[in-house]
Amino acid sequence: MYKKVERQAMYVWVYSMKWKKKLQHFGTVRYVSPKMKYIMLYVNSNRVAEVKKELVSKNYVKRVTMAHRKELDEHYVLKDNAERKDKLEE
Repeated sequence: MYKKVERQAMYVWVYSMKWKKKLQHFGTVRYVSPKMKYIMLYVNSNRVAEVKKELVSKNYVKRVTMAHRKELDEHYVLKDNAERKDKLEE
């Protein structure tokens, strides 16, 4: 059966876009921005530290930043209808 693997998004800023093929060896390339010269890469959570360390050591990488999506609270609460009616009446 399929087992869900936790993944972390990384933004890899490069000097030239010709290196995007090389980055496929580190994880799954999800998005490429040729204008801003960064590549969004998904990596398994248990390998994040070692992949980041290896990418920073490459001469074609400017910097590596982590996505903050895991830190965000994804549980939203809708306002009560009564509160919305009070605001509309004012």
